[in-house]
Amino acid sequence: MTLHTPPLSAEEVARLARLGYATDRERAGTCILVDQGVRHISVQDNQVEILPIAEALRRHDWVQGLMFSLIAPDHDEHVRQASESTDPPLGHFVRVMEGAKLRLPVQLFDMIETPQQRQFFHNITVVEKGAEVEFVTGSSVSPNVRAGHHISISESFLREGATCRSVSVEQWGPEMQVHSYARSRIDKGAHSVATSIMMSPLRHHYSHSLTEIAEDGSSGDQAIVFAPEGTTRIMESGIRLAGRGATSETTTRMVAAGGHITNRNLLVGAAPGTRGFLGCDGLKLGAAGEIVSVPGLRAESAESQLSHEASIGMISAEKMAYLMATGLTEDAARDLILQGFLRLEESNVPEAMRAEVNAMIAAAKSGSM
Repeated sequence: MTLHTPPLSAEEVARLARLGYATDRERAGTCILVDQGVRHISVQDNQVEILPIAEALRRHDWVQGLMFSLIAPDHDEHVRQASESTDPPLGHFVRVMEGAKLRLPVQLFDMIETPQQRQFFHNITVVEKGAEVEFVTGSSVSPNVRAGHHISISESFLREGATCRSVSVEQWGPEMQVHSYARSRIDKGAHSVATSIMMSPLRHHYSHSLTEIAEDGSSGDQAIVFAPEGTTRIMESGIRLAGRGATSETTTRMVAAGGHITNRNLLVGAAPGTRGFLGCDGLKLGAAGEIVSVPGLRAESAESQLSHEASIGMISAEKMAYLMATGLTEDAARDLILQGFLRLEESNVPEAMRAEVNAMIAAAKSGSM
């Protein structure tokens, strides 16, 4: 299926490029959602299927069984409103066929271009048995959009032996409200590696994610989170190691530059031979703002090995003094410390995106975002 009406403008292309966008021929598949609808779909690899979610529900009756299967329709007021709406559902459906080894990434983006827009999407992703895929995803708003409300539900299914790598980057307006809900099921022997970059200012962001991992499955997640003055982020997540030998590793690095961050994680070892780690580190750049980090571990099996590390602090005066003694200015020393703190495992970020991600970190540190 190919849908492209109207064509993306030069400004839209440039804006999406900062999130990892590339031309259709450089991607196995592309889907772009704008305001209240699907703006563009293109598929370059016949091992990928991308449809508007309403069309997928009509075409594949089994998709109906996936929708709201990982999240309760009455989870909260936002999810309840979506589940009870009589309007056709909006969002995308992505399916990577069994055994596919995609050479090129699949890219998925959503944008708000109308000020004060209330945008809601429900997205479903299925990576079938033994398939391998890389996703580049992101959210953006037009330069004239300062305020609006984005609500998204994402249900993802990694079937047995599948491998999925993903990078997600967001750029919102300074008065935006965002509510995002992510649910993932990782089946036997499947593997997920995800990188999230949440650097742009916004008024309020609430995110809630749950992941269940079956026997010998694994997940590895890294995130960098920035909260300048006027930004509040509340992040709640849970990982359940449900099958024997399931593993997970989650690392979150948070910087508060006058804003507020609350990060609550719960890691559950529910089966023998499971191993998991939570790393939650926070850095305050001044007296204003706050970081609250609450890592939690629960072992339901005596043979589960779970651990966490959590720290919150300010930039060390000793480190600053040492670096300045080598000839660096105060600003340069501070930037060097921040760059090290917000380090990413670059092997998990597509090479084409690394320079842009580093530029975004630099812009966030300087307050120019």
